Amino acid sequence: MNRTRQKQIVIRVSDEEQAAIKRKVEQSGVSQQLFLIRAITEKAIINTDGIKGVMPELKRIGNNQNQITRKCNEGRYIDDETLQAVQIIGKELNETWQLLKQLAHGRVLGAQ
Repeated sequence: MNRTRQKQIVIRVSDEEQAAIKRKVEQSGVSQQLFLIRAITEKAIINTDGIKGVMPELKRIGNNQNQITRKCNEGRYIDDETLQAVQIIGKELNETWQLLKQLAHGRVLGAQ
């Protein structure tokens, strides 16, 4: 035969997985072959090993930052530069935490 795609890959799936694939193929409006090729080749593969180990450490840092902020709010003296640094760290920690949670749950663009 004169095919452009000469290689074949065979996988085994459960009945539930097959039904889910079939539903998604039907929703996509393309052939099963094209759907699977696109699903495999157009997605970024991101190794998330180690993320769950980083998350508790980020929590601890965030808790420490919150304690410093609380002391500042209680009227204890802290200079403006330190206060601004604490606020920036808090914002950056929050952004990092949110991104790591999304990545750990496969919700970052391209993650699976």
